[in-house]
Amino acid sequence: MYMDYSKLWKLLIDKGMTKTDLLELTGISSRVLAKLSKNETVTTDTLARICDALTCDVCDIMECVSEDRLSIYSAYKKRGVVTEKNELYKAVRFSVGERAYVVYQSLHVATKNTHIECRESGTVYWKQFYPVGHLALTPEVNVLIKPPRSSAEETVIVLIKGKPSVIKGLDENGFVSSRGTPKKPTDVFVMSEAAFKLFASSAFE
Repeated sequence: MYMDYSKLWKLLIDKGMTKTDLLELTGISSRVLAKLSKNETVTTDTLARICDALTCDVCDIMECVSEDRLSIYSAYKKRGVVTEKNELYKAVRFSVGERAYVVYQSLHVATKNTHIECRESGTVYWKQFYPVGHLALTPEVNVLIKPPRSSAEETVIVLIKGKPSVIKGLDENGFVSSRGTPKKPTDVFVMSEAAFKLFASSAFE
């Protein structure tokens, strides 16, 4: 069993608040906030401060969840083991139930000037635009990864760290978006961090 604080983040959104607002209202440290974000153990004093600040009960900000109900994102964070790493990405393996996953996470952070392109060659390209003068943007294109095809037993995900402006070529050519449906078991999911947090794959089950 583990404590899940997803309810807290939803409550903040409902109240139109940010995590910075929570820090200011409660006086908790950024280190404690980071522990909450990772569903790690915090003191009852911390929970009491949050409940007092948000005028709510403890059941409104947390719940006890069985390990077999871990979301894919939570399993990645809690159980993931780095099996490969280079200057462009790291490979993290873990499992959820009967399904095995390998996530190739980019080590560079994507921004609004980043385009990710999934091409027919089976390669994922990182296109970074740089300003030149006052108007023009010039692109620099680099290979991020040519991921190995997945199998009936393992789902392959290319995870783009940060917030890319666009990810092109999804749901075609063997690449699938977080909400897409693979046409065959060898298709590869490509998604941003935000999409990965909501990702639930039942495509091969």
